[in-house]
Amino acid sequence: MHCYRPNNHLVRNTPQIKVVDTMDLQRMDTTELIIRHYKEQSEERGERSTGAGVIDLKLSLKERRDGKAILFAKLLGARELIALDTNGKSDPFIQLQVVPHHLFPDCELKQSTVKKSTLEPIYNEMFEFIIPQDQICNGVLVLTVFDYDFISSNDFEGEAMVRLTDLPRNSEQHVKWTMALHRPKQDSIYKILAGRVNDKVAAKFVEIRRKAMEAEEFMMAEGEPCSTTGSKVSLVQKHGSES
Repeated sequence: MHCYRPNNHLVRNTPQIKVVDTMDLQRMDTTELIIRHYKEQSEERGERSTGAGVIDLKLSLKERRDGKAILFAKLLGARELIALDTNGKSDPFIQLQVVPHHLFPDCELKQSTVKKSTLEPIYNEMFEFIIPQDQICNGVLVLTVFDYDFISSNDFEGEAMVRLTDLPRNSEQHVKWTMALHRPKQDSIYKILAGRVNDKVAAKFVEIRRKAMEAEEFMMAEGEPCSTTGSKVSLVQKHGSES
């Protein structure tokens, strides 16, 4: 699989060209659409903050001689999270996943412990992913914050993404990052793939992305706020190397 580079002619702003863009997207292969989705989602969030909170962590990428690489992620904590429980708090936990799934099938989803009744959880937990070096150019690390619910399904708080190509390679130290959480809206690619009901790869993508892509519409239907007044932190801010 080659490194995906989106065609610039598919990205336009006028309503007339958006129709043409959708038709172009409809003709694209499922796997290419999935790679494009994660690339665009991770790129367009650089300057935006929705007030959904931030995640603090340390990241590094170390290449091995066998063609693999180890992604190290030390989850430090989160701040300024949205209160989703009636007591004005949440019971947050964070899932980490390297995507797209069809390119990283051996990278299992990782999950932190649950921290009870807090909007400022501290984790200090280490996670590792073994990834193929030739797919680093297409890889994205997704961190998703949920509010644990013992009775019903867990509530989506927000997510953050970082491209693997942005991470330092073969450094002896981990770099500290602060990543703003976002509540994404459904894009054209998600809607197209959701319609490919007989495509197993598309179905797996929709299964993975549904919680995030449909959370805002669900909360609006429930009459709950989608964000609070909050952080001015950009999606990714590097704070220098730390061990």
